[in-house]
Amino acid sequence: MNYFELFQIPVSLTVDTAELSVRYRDLQRQFHPDNVAAQSDAIKLASMQKTVEINNAYNTLKNPLACAEYLLMLQGIDLRSEQHTVKDTAFLMEQLEWREELDDLQNKPDESAISQFQSRVKQHYQRYFQSLERQLADAQFNEAADTLRKLKFIQKMKDELDKLEESLFDL
Repeated sequence: MNYFELFQIPVSLTVDTAELSVRYRDLQRQFHPDNVAAQSDAIKLASMQKTVEINNAYNTLKNPLACAEYLLMLQGIDLRSEQHTVKDTAFLMEQLEWREELDDLQNKPDESAISQFQSRVKQHYQRYFQSLERQLADAQFNEAADTLRKLKFIQKMKDELDKLEESLFDL
């Protein structure tokens, strides 16, 4: 079952999240297990499985990186089960530098420095995401897979920076 077909939306990396949410609620109302509470166990199980499928599809399509990974999977590239890593040495060196900068900020938190670092990381994320959009639109799936791997690295860094920033408010 294709998630885009399930939600009756265009196959695209940029999903209209408002439309997705409306269709999600409609599907949940249609297939919710409470609707078949008086039915046989087999029908209740099928309803529960369909609800899980709807939830998985919704969570995948509303997250841009998960959606990109799903789009690649539809093209036969399954990043979840692969052993490939990023081979771009310049990118890997940059990640090592970022990791060192993050370590320094964790040891000596500086709100201004964290904010500046977040801004740089966000710019990189946006640049790579735009590349990913172009690559998917141009059916450059292997290149898109490589870009997605990089975006996952950057997303982890963004998440760690967010946690670090939040920890400053806990003090």
